[in-house]
Amino acid sequence: MGLFLDQYSQRYQLTLITEADYPQALQPSDQFWGLLGPSLAVLLLAEPIQEPLETEAAQAVPPDGVALYLVMDPSAIQAFLDDGVAASDHPAQRAHLADLRQHLGPLDPAAQAQFMLAWLDFCITAVPSACKPVQDRLDRQLERSLVLNQVVTKIQESLDLSVILQTTVSEVRHFLQADRLLIYQFSESSAHDQAAPSSDPSSDPGLGSPSDSWSNLPSDSLPQAASKALPSLSPDQSAHAPHSLAEVVAKPARQGGYITYEAKASETLSSVLHYTENFCFSHSPPCRERYLAGQTVVVDDIDETYASVPCLHNFLAQVGVKSKVVVPILVGQQLWGLLIVHQCNAQRHWEAWEIEFLGHIAEHLSIAINQAQLYQQLQRQTQNLEVCVIERTQDLRDALAAAQAANRAKSDFLATMSHELRTPLTYIIGMSATLLRWSLGDLSERQRDYLNTIHTSGEHLLTVINDILEVSKIESGRTVLEVREFSLTSLSRQSVDAFRAEAARNDLDVVLDLKIAPDQDSFVADPRRVRQILSNLLSNAVKFTPAEGKVTLRVRREQNVAVFEVSDTGIGIPESAQPLLFQKFQQLENVRQREYQGTGLGLALTKQLVELHGGSIKVVSKVGSGSLFSVRIPLQRRQGDSPIPSPPVDEPVVGRIVLVEDNEENASIICDMLTAADYQVIWIVDGSRVLDQVELLQPAAIIINLGLASANSYDIITALGQSLHHPRVKILALTADLSPDQDRQARQAGAAATLVHPVNPKQLLTTMRQLMSDPAPGLSNP
Repeated sequence: MGLFLDQYSQRYQLTLITEADYPQALQPSDQFWGLLGPSLAVLLLAEPIQEPLETEAAQAVPPDGVALYLVMDPSAIQAFLDDGVAASDHPAQRAHLADLRQHLGPLDPAAQAQFMLAWLDFCITAVPSACKPVQDRLDRQLERSLVLNQVVTKIQESLDLSVILQTTVSEVRHFLQADRLLIYQFSESSAHDQAAPSSDPSSDPGLGSPSDSWSNLPSDSLPQAASKALPSLSPDQSAHAPHSLAEVVAKPARQGGYITYEAKASETLSSVLHYTENFCFSHSPPCRERYLAGQTVVVDDIDETYASVPCLHNFLAQVGVKSKVVVPILVGQQLWGLLIVHQCNAQRHWEAWEIEFLGHIAEHLSIAINQAQLYQQLQRQTQNLEVCVIERTQDLRDALAAAQAANRAKSDFLATMSHELRTPLTYIIGMSATLLRWSLGDLSERQRDYLNTIHTSGEHLLTVINDILEVSKIESGRTVLEVREFSLTSLSRQSVDAFRAEAARNDLDVVLDLKIAPDQDSFVADPRRVRQILSNLLSNAVKFTPAEGKVTLRVRREQNVAVFEVSDTGIGIPESAQPLLFQKFQQLENVRQREYQGTGLGLALTKQLVELHGGSIKVVSKVGSGSLFSVRIPLQRRQGDSPIPSPPVDEPVVGRIVLVEDNEENASIICDMLTAADYQVIWIVDGSRVLDQVELLQPAAIIINLGLASANSYDIITALGQSLHHPRVKILALTADLSPDQDRQARQAGAAATLVHPVNPKQLLTTMRQLMSDPAPGLSNP
């Protein structure tokens, strides 16, 4: 061994010391060697064995052999050197030891492992008999580590606490070769009470300790468990027993627990599952404080340990226990239960490694129990959240139904009232106009003014009623565009001419700026609605522009879109008020300071008419500098018309798209891409309601994920193809892994094109432009 250490020191530049370097007064009676360096410190002592030792390492060594003690603790080696420095009478020797002590560094695990492997290799080849005890001990340690890892792995693989506990009980009992292994579980109230030390000494269950109260047992097992709780007691012991079966059942639920898991080495051993023995604790030693401190109770001989507790001793004797170990299972700050090992065939001396091993098992069980409890809490919270979501969803549905009913009632009321009001207004306007043109006699100036006021007010009131009725029709979906071909130039001139007289009275200049080529003058839309849009915008511009101001209507064509711009030099609109412009019954100035008549319906109706064409309206305004309203109306299609040429890549066709996708991340990406390209996207999560939503929304295209969880995507595509009344509505199918079979199946169901997730933005936009402009039934996959 000395030769090996000498060679090792030379190979790795370590300092080798022997008994010759140590003071004579402190030299051990036998040999020792030391290897010292900045990353490794080893002290090897060799002593003859005079008699067999009881330690695990010495049992394999013959009585006349030599015991080797290996010390690798830097602090112990430093103390060894300090003793040498203090006892040495030779200055050179003292300086040498002091220098070694100063250069002693912290232990390097890699250097330690390297030394141990070299040492074992030397022992196996040179002196195998000397290394057999070490090898045996390492084998046993490896076996314990493997078992512990197996148990921990099984614990981590499951969130089912019953599976975890039963697996642990079986595996650990088998490894320890114990006769019986138990888990004693305290009741919830008892575990809570034990979170703080108590003066009650009855806290050393003789069998075990885990966690549910008696109420957690099946109803048919209560009599059996209660009967097991009462062992046969002697007359002297019966004084400590409960007086009734009800007391036996009630006491564990209040202050104790019972055995919930058990593993036995043999079926001949009696079962103690569901046993409890709280009534025997009145004379048991106080162990609760030790359990709460995490201390393990080790009993090699129950006859000696429980001699003063006859009730508990008889109880253990009845089930054949001769030795036991009790390890507490602490979850948080509470005593959840006990892990208990029984030896029944004979008394057993529990080794230190066995106690340490059980402690590790208890620690991992604590973690698993805590995780299971957190998981159960999460499940309960999830269930509560689901209930809240269902209730809230139902409330929203009820509110939506009520709002829809109220909206229908409002629309019906407005339609009825509009009709009832327009009839007498027609008489008022007609008769006042007749009297103004032809009367039965001469009218005085005052009478003529009265008639003019009646006539003008009647016309204004009729305009307001017509606007209200128009808004009501559009909101209820009863308005249908009367699409036909008309001249943009002619319609624009008529719209401007209608306001020239009013503009002249207000000393305003009204200008028409046409930028339309002769071959682009013809346009297809609803001319009456377009004229109404321009009329509302020009009316507001004239109304809010002071004298000597200017109102301009500019008209131009951009491919298949007609662009109308109405600008003025009027009072302008504050930026904070612009979001309210297109809301119904909104006037932006203060009520007390109103200088201009109006109901606030004009711009709201204008926006609805523009959107009815699939167009858009925007405003740019600055206080004191005037306003600019821009309207874009796409070319409409008449029934039987040839398809509209698709616009260039940088001018997408404005249209409505329904996206059916239950993955929020995918839906957000697709919505952002299409919205940025000026498409209107409506996202539907629930695939089971697609048909109703599509019928209501009337989109130009539908994008659907073939992997929907809420419904069968292929069935939805087929049903959409059968229910869609417009052949131009196209369906784009999205799939995670596009194969020829999937593409064929999607197209057979009715899809016009297919794309693969994750979608490429350029491919998606190109495909959507082709779909929304191509009249063909399908497209090739891009």
